[in-house]
Amino acid sequence: MAYAPDETDAAIAENVARIARSHFADLDARFENDKTAGAEALRRLAQYKLLGLNLPPEHGGQGLNHFQAALCLEEMAKVSPDCALFMAAASLGQSYYILGFGTPAQQARYLPRICAGDYTVAIGITEPGAGTAATAMTTRIRRDGDRLIINGRKHYVSNGGQAGLFVVYGRMDDIPGAKGIGAVLVERDTPGFTIDRWSENMAGGHQADLLFEDCAIAADQMLVGPGGFARLTHCYNLERLGGAACMLGIAQGAFDKALAHVQERRQFNRALVEFQAVQLKLADMAMPLEAARLMIQRALARDPMGYPTPMDASMCKVFTLETAKMVTDTAIQLLGGAGYLKEGGVERRYRYVRGFAIAGGPLDIHRTMIAGWLAGQRFSQWAPRA
Repeated sequence: MAYAPDETDAAIAENVARIARSHFADLDARFENDKTAGAEALRRLAQYKLLGLNLPPEHGGQGLNHFQAALCLEEMAKVSPDCALFMAAASLGQSYYILGFGTPAQQARYLPRICAGDYTVAIGITEPGAGTAATAMTTRIRRDGDRLIINGRKHYVSNGGQAGLFVVYGRMDDIPGAKGIGAVLVERDTPGFTIDRWSENMAGGHQADLLFEDCAIAADQMLVGPGGFARLTHCYNLERLGGAACMLGIAQGAFDKALAHVQERRQFNRALVEFQAVQLKLADMAMPLEAARLMIQRALARDPMGYPTPMDASMCKVFTLETAKMVTDTAIQLLGGAGYLKEGGVERRYRYVRGFAIAGGPLDIHRTMIAGWLAGQRFSQWAPRA
């Protein structure tokens, strides 16, 4: 099995790289202060057919496989992290939940609009009292005739600003743990659903609190019924690999800026790259970047149209994020004062990847799961009941 891109894969990635450099570089600096940047990004992404990369053409997608989609995400992330994450949400991320588990009617209703850039999708899973311990969630979804009634609060929801549709997890019966949890689709303007609070994050973006107060939706908006939590994690693992591809691209973009700087910047009558200390840093940045790239490509090449294994997803997430944190931090150091300034475009890349070491499961939890798979046993984090 080949894990490296072939000629077709490379041509697809190069086309996205060209489009990103020509039509999206100007958006990168706007996202922190310009509230219109998100809508403009979705419009442009749709214009250049960069949404729904691995969704079927009959739903407006491009019909690529997961491997090819990840290559595209990496190329866009080198230029514009925010645009890459919109692409991820519409391909390996949130939209794939609808393709993977939605009814034909749900797919026909939502996927073409996502591919057209009308809106993006957000996931509501974390709660004020249930973060990493996701199965401790208390949001309730109960059936009332031909309706489903939702009550509860979701926390730290990304993409809330542009999302027109939310995948909301909730407890559908009294069975404890994962077996009572399912998910529904909630449109933004549904009565009883409000975005209750916005919190600005370290990268200059925002996370939302979603509040549901007797929010009534049609029963046919159920995505996965009670006991479907384990099935939803298949999409979650694919989403993690999409995020890893974006973080790899963000870090590669920081490396590229640092490499160009040390070749151009002169001190003591010679270029910075001529100093051995700089050379060592460049090598130490480049090697794990290439290793992370190979890990992601291997994980997706095993089944280019299916789901990655949980261990592949966790290993890729941990290694790629640790690499991205190191590379972006070192890039700031190599650029010196210019790296610390916002106008340099590198410091925000560090702030960005730092958040993704928490989102999608903290890295230490993934390490614990990896150890469990290696040892053939499950290391529960739950404290014994008194």
